[in-house]
Amino acid sequence: MMKFPCLTLEQLKPLEKEFVSFLIVNGVEGDAWKLINETAPQKASELVELFSQLVWEKILQETHYVKRFSENERIVAYLGDKVGILIVAQNNTGQLSLHKGTKQWMKNREEEVMDLLTQGFERTSEEEFNALNELIKS
Repeated sequence: MMKFPCLTLEQLKPLEKEFVSFLIVNGVEGDAWKLINETAPQKASELVELFSQLVWEKILQETHYVKRFSENERIVAYLGDKVGILIVAQNNTGQLSLHKGTKQWMKNREEEVMDLLTQGFERTSEEEFNALNELIKS
């Protein structure tokens, strides 16, 4: 069962070298991939799904900061092992309001991070988080 979505062809293209290495490790070398695609498309799909899971797990494990910006709102978050810290800056008709909160993970961390990414958050840096964190301190 897949925990995370299967990578699209567009997402797989930049990972071609890694995918080839993955196939070799799994005993699929040379023209064998072409043959599997033609004669056993279900097996090919399973290999792509397995590779997708490994890629997502690595991305999610390495994601510690996310952000989501809109016209009137900036949200940044630090994603720790057990808890997340969320900072929200909102511009309500010229008034800036800042909020900070924490959230205990209800699922495993990687699933929580995936939920944020599917909600429109994107990976960001510690510096971006710290900038809003400093603003809220002052």
